[in-house]
Amino acid sequence: MATVLLTDTSRPWVSPLAKALGERGYAVDTIAGAPGEARPAPRGCYPAVAVLDAGESAPTEGQVAELRATTGASVIVLIEDANFLDRLEAYEAGADDCLSEPVRADRLVDAIGPLSRRRGRPDAEAADDDAGVGCLPLERRILAALMDQAGRSVTVQQLIVEVWGPGRSDEESVARLYLGSLRRKLAAEGPGRWRLLTDDTGYRLLRSLPSDQE
Repeated sequence: MATVLLTDTSRPWVSPLAKALGERGYAVDTIAGAPGEARPAPRGCYPAVAVLDAGESAPTEGQVAELRATTGASVIVLIEDANFLDRLEAYEAGADDCLSEPVRADRLVDAIGPLSRRRGRPDAEAADDDAGVGCLPLERRILAALMDQAGRSVTVQQLIVEVWGPGRSDEESVARLYLGSLRRKLAAEGPGRWRLLTDDTGYRLLRSLPSDQE
């Protein structure tokens, strides 16, 4: 059973979310604190996912890194009335996902699902090894999803469902932006690693060969 850590118990969404998580078989731990404040997890708590309420602006890289370091969890950031640029800032700070607050409990549970399932999977660990230096957690999750379908063409919508969960069509622009970034970073690794190609329907991940010309 995966554990979800909620970092601010004062928010109105906490109670319905905890109930919804319990109904789906998750365990829940909480930390009381101000919005955006990353505190150490309760002793003995090893959550799969931590939800960080950042308040009105995107969190800093230090806030996300501290929460990840003290819990070992994937991090979902909530930002009040988050727009596209807010979400980009959260991803650049190292968040695995970002949602706009106020948020419905069912939408947040749907976002938690892909993160809790991917933890510890061999393909995710391989993505960590193959993504190279400088790849963000989101880029490693995209790479892991592509590795699941290596050699096959994958549409952006298929990737969104795998990485963010269902009903997240609002992330298409973000997905395309980071697919481009990931493609450049993989190309910089040189032959013998992965290469990401585009075709008429989507993206295809292949092992690059020494003869490949990037």
